[in-house]
Amino acid sequence: MADIDDLLGALAAKAPPPALASLESDVFLGLARHRERATARRGMVLAVAAAAVVGIVGAVAPAAPAQAEPLFGVPQDAPSKLLAD
Repeated sequence: MADIDDLLGALAAKAPPPALASLESDVFLGLARHRERATARRGMVLAVAAAAVVGIVGAVAPAAPAQAEPLFGVPQDAPSKLLAD
């Protein structure tokens, strides 16, 4: 047991390695990167799911025939009438 006590005493007397000083910031930086990746992945999954739902609903829902109607009550030949005045 004395050998272990001597080894632990010698280890306590040594200065800690310089990499240990930045260990906490490196861990927090890694956690932040992981959180950002998870958030981005979640956003992509949500976008794909929304696109799939819109695509399926658009394919399944009956489509009405296309109709050309005046926008905001403006007649279809409005430019020619405006130029004629």
